[in-house]
Amino acid sequence: MSTLAETIERVKKLLALTTSSNAGEAANAAAAADKLIEKYRLSQYDLEDSPPPEEAIEQDEGYIYESGRVTIWRKKLIHTLTRHYGVAYWNDITHSPTGRQISRYRMVGRKSDMSIVSYMNAYLVLECERLSNLEAKGTGMGRVFVASYQEGFVDGVSSQLQVSRAEIKKEANSTAMVHIESRFAEAEAGMYNLVPNLKTSKSYSYRRHNGQAYGLGKQRGSSIHLGSAMAASSGTKLLSG
Repeated sequence: MSTLAETIERVKKLLALTTSSNAGEAANAAAAADKLIEKYRLSQYDLEDSPPPEEAIEQDEGYIYESGRVTIWRKKLIHTLTRHYGVAYWNDITHSPTGRQISRYRMVGRKSDMSIVSYMNAYLVLECERLSNLEAKGTGMGRVFVASYQEGFVDGVSSQLQVSRAEIKKEANSTAMVHIESRFAEAEAGMYNLVPNLKTSKSYSYRRHNGQAYGLGKQRGSSIHLGSAMAASSGTKLLSG
């Protein structure tokens, strides 16, 4: 069985191919990358008499997303992927000397799970931006159309992951499933230990929405190959700076 480092290195090389101008090559690279991720995660608990060494819960050294003004689809994508791969996250809000608010989304969990989220997030951000440039921005329909397309794309990805969870439950042994599904609860508990004074964030404020663009984006997000993987519950957390 490959080590985590070897698996992640192979995933990085495959995801690098998604920038290819050849759409088929990019799609095949993404599919192959996710298959490697799935194989690595499931193989950790396949043999009950030989469990893997337990990884410590830690906070990622960097951040997965930084912005002065949080883009809704980027936030939803982080929420979707962390929930799917058993990672907790929180918004580290600070203010510049001029009073400008800066959000930095930081992850807490096992290093292997956070690495997977980082690489899949990087790929899906590129794909969402590439597809929205082709099918939304070029239409001249405006910002609302583009934003709705991008949110639909993320919700399409989310719906596909829910189907994957149901499929993998039929294939995985019960011990493997229990271990994988407990990862978020353990990551969340570790987050509250490592980062005190966390508060639940506010829900999204009202914004304009284009149903046609949302539906098109969701169709694209639902059709991207992600393979079968695990899922767990998650929530967005906020720490005021």
